Amino acid sequence: MCTFSHISSFCSAFLFVFHLPPSLSFYIPDSSPLLSLSDQVRERHLYTENHRRGIYLELSPDGRVSGIRAQTHHSVLELRSVGVGQTVIKGVSSSLYLCIDSEGHLRGQSHYTEADCTFRELLLADGYTRFVSSHHGLPVSLASNHSPERLHLPFTRFLPMRNRLTTESVPEHQPQNHQEHLNMDMGDPLGMSLNSMASPLFSVDK
Repeated sequence: MCTFSHISSFCSAFLFVFHLPPSLSFYIPDSSPLLSLSDQVRERHLYTENHRRGIYLELSPDGRVSGIRAQTHHSVLELRSVGVGQTVIKGVSSSLYLCIDSEGHLRGQSHYTEADCTFRELLLADGYTRFVSSHHGLPVSLASNHSPERLHLPFTRFLPMRNRLTTESVPEHQPQNHQEHLNMDMGDPLGMSLNSMASPLFSVDK
């Protein structure tokens, strides 16, 4: 015989089945972290400097990563959040992912690999940001490969500057005669003997 207590127990069990917490619900997660948090995307130029010279990280179509004195279309980068504090960086013009190997060498590659192409985005007290490989533990650095300070400041900290270039515009501070790429392994790759460039720290629109 069905009593009120039996009906009550049946209803409770029914509600439990259809009101499982989200953590226990059944769904197939996306296989690629690049499709999650798809609205967390910023277009930025990554600016870095020492006490005499400022440069932008540039990702060329041939996969070369270098420092450039003026903003170019190859320095426009897409910063996409793929998790809490986890960022993937991709060249807008080159369509290459910024990646790093176990020795700290940077490169651009056409396919995403989580181990080499995912970075922890760390905001520093001075307003700059460091990007550190989640897998290798090494920072993105534009210092010379042979520099003893390669893994330390200043060229491992960046200001993500909002992109204001258009497809047909020329950067306002681009040299009139030529656009010079910097060889980070030269004795003076950053032109230390030249006049210093003022930091945009207090004017950057992040």
